[in-house]
Amino acid sequence: MSDSNTLLHEIVNLQNGEDIRFVLSHDPSSLISLHWHNAIELIYLLKGELEVTISGQKYLLQKGEIILINSKVIHSTKCTKGNDAILVQLPYPFLKRYINDISSYQFTLNYRTKNPIERTKITQLCELLEKMNYIQEARPDGALLQFQSMLFELLYILYHNFRTQVSQAAFQKTNKNLLRLEPILQYTNENYKTPISIAEISDYAILEPKYFCRFFKKNMGMTYLEYLNEVRLSHIYHDLIHTDFAINDILETHGFTNYKLFCRLFKEKFGTTPLQERKKHR
Repeated sequence: MSDSNTLLHEIVNLQNGEDIRFVLSHDPSSLISLHWHNAIELIYLLKGELEVTISGQKYLLQKGEIILINSKVIHSTKCTKGNDAILVQLPYPFLKRYINDISSYQFTLNYRTKNPIERTKITQLCELLEKMNYIQEARPDGALLQFQSMLFELLYILYHNFRTQVSQAAFQKTNKNLLRLEPILQYTNENYKTPISIAEISDYAILEPKYFCRFFKKNMGMTYLEYLNEVRLSHIYHDLIHTDFAINDILETHGFTNYKLFCRLFKEKFGTTPLQERKKHR
């Protein structure tokens, strides 16, 4: 739910001294490759649909549904039909300021639960986000005060209704793995236009190639070469939809030299051909 060039550990950009990021997002189409935030992220879909992949599990979000992505959880998004959504990112330092033991918790929200009590809690959360969005848009007198009071109500609802305990050992292990992954993904996103071999990237990571491959797949849910191609594909998809450049030129720009492989991967990801996808968005 952001720019198509979003990379790995995505920084939550705050403006005007804001504690959180709260935006009404309009996304005509995008493919965001695997990344994570140092923040809890809420996506509440008002229109259209969005495919979200969290730790290898796919979720197809429809109008009126909400999903929660925990801090430091690897995820990606795909939007091919357009959507409007309320996007909220609650940075970890902000959460820790008011929830001292935040590292002991994750937040679990089953947006398609049939349990009436859980449904009531989710409805309460969605209604609050709609009110916060109204205050952001309408800016009535005292808007900042009202928004801040709603923000603390949001924290209370999350803490009271959706928190689950996690072990400190699991939390520390996740942090350790992400610290090791971050320079690998950074290098990939800076050099994806050129061929990157397993030997090259494992040497950069100072890991033996076989161990590197196991480590990467275990933590990212895909092989390194699959990730590299997905990064390229996300940039290619953006240019395919938002520019009039020839497809061959776009592939060359973003380091994809095998046209046949590209077409196969594109069809697997989008269920259509590049030309058909471009035509759909025209």
